[in-house]
Amino acid sequence: MTLLARLFILVLLAVLPAIGIQVYSVLEQRSEREADVTSQAERLLHQVESEHARIIDSARLMVTAVTEAHFLRRGEVERCQTYLERLSVRSSNYRSMSVTDTEGRILCSADPSRIGASLSAQPHFRRAMAQNRFAVGEWTITHSGGGGELPVAIPYTNMEGKRTGVVALSLDVSWLTATFASRPMPENATLTVADRSGTILVKLPGGPGRAGERLPDNYLPLLSTRDAGAKTMPGLDGVSRILAYSPPSAGIRDLFISVGVDRGAAMGAVDRATRDGLLMTLSGFLVAAAAAWIGGTLFIRRPVDALVRAARDWSDGKTASRVKLSDRSSEIGQLGHAFDAMADRLEAREAALRRSECHIRAVLDALPAYVGVLTPDGAVAQVNRAAADAAGLPAARIVGRPFDEICWLSFDEAGRERLRNALALGAGGRASRFDSGLRMADGREMTVDVNLTPMVDADGHVTHLIATGIDITERKRTEEALRIAEERVRTGLRNSGVVVFNQDRDLRYSWAHSEWLGVAPAALIGRTDTDLSDRREDAESLMALKRRVLESGVGAREEVRIRCKGEDRFFDLTVDPLRDPAGRVEGVTCAAVEVTDRKRSEAELHRAREEADRANEGKSKFLAAASHDLRQPVQSLYLFTAALGDRMQGHAALPMLDNIRQGLDTLKGLLDSLLDMSRLESGKIAVAPVEVRLNQMLGRLVAEYGPRAAQKGLELRAVPTRAWVRTDPAHLERILRNLMENALRYTASGKVLLGCRRTPSGMRVEVWDTGAGIPADRLEDIFEEFTQLGERSERGLGLGLAIVERLSRLLGHAVTVRSWEGKGSVFAVEMPRVILGASRSGSGRGTAAAAATLALRSAAANSAAANDRGRAIDTFASAFGNAMGGKSMGGKAGVTMAGSNGASGSGAETDKGMVLVIDDEAIILLGLKAILEGWGYDVLTAKSGDQALERLRADGRRPRIVLADYQLQQGRTGPDAVAAVRTLMGETVPGIILTGDTNPERQEEAERRGFRLLHKPVFPNDLRRMMASAGAA
Repeated sequence: MTLLARLFILVLLAVLPAIGIQVYSVLEQRSEREADVTSQAERLLHQVESEHARIIDSARLMVTAVTEAHFLRRGEVERCQTYLERLSVRSSNYRSMSVTDTEGRILCSADPSRIGASLSAQPHFRRAMAQNRFAVGEWTITHSGGGGELPVAIPYTNMEGKRTGVVALSLDVSWLTATFASRPMPENATLTVADRSGTILVKLPGGPGRAGERLPDNYLPLLSTRDAGAKTMPGLDGVSRILAYSPPSAGIRDLFISVGVDRGAAMGAVDRATRDGLLMTLSGFLVAAAAAWIGGTLFIRRPVDALVRAARDWSDGKTASRVKLSDRSSEIGQLGHAFDAMADRLEAREAALRRSECHIRAVLDALPAYVGVLTPDGAVAQVNRAAADAAGLPAARIVGRPFDEICWLSFDEAGRERLRNALALGAGGRASRFDSGLRMADGREMTVDVNLTPMVDADGHVTHLIATGIDITERKRTEEALRIAEERVRTGLRNSGVVVFNQDRDLRYSWAHSEWLGVAPAALIGRTDTDLSDRREDAESLMALKRRVLESGVGAREEVRIRCKGEDRFFDLTVDPLRDPAGRVEGVTCAAVEVTDRKRSEAELHRAREEADRANEGKSKFLAAASHDLRQPVQSLYLFTAALGDRMQGHAALPMLDNIRQGLDTLKGLLDSLLDMSRLESGKIAVAPVEVRLNQMLGRLVAEYGPRAAQKGLELRAVPTRAWVRTDPAHLERILRNLMENALRYTASGKVLLGCRRTPSGMRVEVWDTGAGIPADRLEDIFEEFTQLGERSERGLGLGLAIVERLSRLLGHAVTVRSWEGKGSVFAVEMPRVILGASRSGSGRGTAAAAATLALRSAAANSAAANDRGRAIDTFASAFGNAMGGKSMGGKAGVTMAGSNGASGSGAETDKGMVLVIDDEAIILLGLKAILEGWGYDVLTAKSGDQALERLRADGRRPRIVLADYQLQQGRTGPDAVAAVRTLMGETVPGIILTGDTNPERQEEAERRGFRLLHKPVFPNDLRRMMASAGAA
């Protein structure tokens, strides 16, 4: 088939889908339009049926009303005649109404002239009597000859219920026609109504087929159908119409109704669109075919002819022939240009081929291998330089000689026989390869890898043999060395305790270097792990590991357990994929080291560690349980020291009492540090990070440590901040307290500064001091337990910074330190900052103001701290003096139990209200009662919550505040007791919980239940400030 024919077919194939789409679109459009017209005809039919049903129902109601008349059922003919005549005047649309007997004889009628006539032959009479129902008759001529009418009839019964005749009514056909004509109908639509015999009753619009005429024969089959439908057929006027019809057996019974729509008018636009589309498609196809023919001749056939001519010239050896097409932009033009270029390259390549042969010859001469070309009978046709040099002869003396007779191939007789066999095989087209010991012309002996490969022509005949020889003397020596090394490795593995073995893809043992699980290497071959293990699940686990390596191709290492001969043995097993030369996994290679003894040692260590953990947990529980009991006596010592201080004002031993107070402070710090370290070591400290306003925390610290700093003559200051951070407030405050304690302890003079700095990642709280500083080589040591630097009068256990380091690690806050020996130090805690919205930012301004107020209060506290402590001790001592009757103590002159200070102190602060104190330790109750009464409060004491409620009921007053110990008798707690007091009072009463438990959970519980919290030992100044902040000053 020519290219033009193929191009024409291609154009046809390209156009055919467009033609198909066009035809499909036209047919689809025609189908949709025909469906629309059919739907329109059916809607018109339903409208006509509804109108006709209304008329027939009206007639039915009229005759039915007559059948129910009493005079008719009694047979009173005269009254019937009068009634019908009067009714005919009112119903001018009906021709006449008559009543007959069972024989069809008219008994009474709206038309008196019809009395006595018979309707027995009329279809409507017969069907009404036979079927005992309302029946529509057939078209009849009126008795007066004035046109046609449509009779209807319904049977009636006498008083006994016996059917005695019918009531008949005639509808004027001309009236029916006028009624339907008054209804609007679409243009080109027709309406036909006929009776069940096919006689036309109504025909709109006028034309062929009048009322009283029969329907055409092609309509008659529609009368006998059972269901309504639609059909395309000629109308009464001969015009093709889409006819929607309702037969007498459907719709309105006994009547045929049809509505026809002119199909030609309705489908005219679609027909024109179809014709125009087909014409355009055909025109497009013809234009495309013509263009394909002309274009194919100009742009394909002629250039192809030029290519064919050039190809034939080349086949005839005319290599100077070229296509020389002027068009180079088209594909054929590019092909012609490529053909010419190819011809040019072929000429150049032939010259290059000759040069390449010379180059290959030079390459062969440069190869260290021995290469020669032999004829099929074994004569040397060519050799390279290495072969000629090995023979000690020029190439010209070697060429043409039999290969097995050349002097440098000094084989022994067996070697020569092997060479002859290889030459025979090569002549038959089979390659040969063998190692041979040769002696060179210079006397050297070497091992050569000899290879004879046949070269065949297109017909499969051997034309030459390529003989190559490679010196493998060194390789042979290396192989021998490897064999010796492998034997040494095997010996080493046998003595190392490592068992190495291979398994195939079915996980059957294929090789083992030594005994495995008590089975000799030879006995292992072909067996599986299931055969060796006493416990099936051990074998299945081991095989699953190996299958995973087989499937993934990735090695694995696991410790495995294998029960063998009634004993559990453990192995450190390494499994690697074993691959064939193509890289496919063909099995696994395993190395197993028995670690049973190590596993037993680990189990013993684990048991020992569990015992140590239990002992450590017991220690932690003991310290936690003892914390309350340890702090109670310290608390009582604080209170009694305050009382003694007031009693010994001016006494020479008063400085000794100050030393006792300092010792108590040190003891409190030691207790706090030991308990904190115990909880940290037990790992039971939980972290609950929340959003924290730093300014409040810094203010509390300054207010708390201000008196102590003033006592040492130090300036303590905090820089106000608006920052919020996310941290656990209890743990952060403990960190800052320890840093403050450290700064105050090791600063003899100068300042201590507490402040914040912003960092790129958050906030950094810094504690600056002007103390002794830390040597650079000790900066990391200070965070270890029980580490102290230098000699100081105030000493601890060296746990403060260790607690800081552990708490900061628990919170995820970095702690850093910078120090200048002899100048001071800076400790910093870094934490994430919280960015707050406008609502919280507004509160930040109030926070700054509160911080400024706290700073002012701290400064005031620095100057009056000693006086505050003195006043508290005075009131405490005066309480003791009043109780003991003013007797002297110790016999020293000028020191008495009762004095003017006590009296004036008690009288200066009176009527402050009642304070309820709940504690199960009598000595604590006594101390708190003495202090509170010295401050002007009336004190009500109780040892339990129940006793407190009883005494409150008896007292009848509302306490200003409730002070309660956390741990009470019988497992009760102070918060429960305060809650019970609030319930009794029916209102919120401020409460302060006193506890020796520094667990952060206590602080969280107090905040959740709305109480304040003070840790024992409680300083009188701290208690007084907290009572004032709670509104009980």
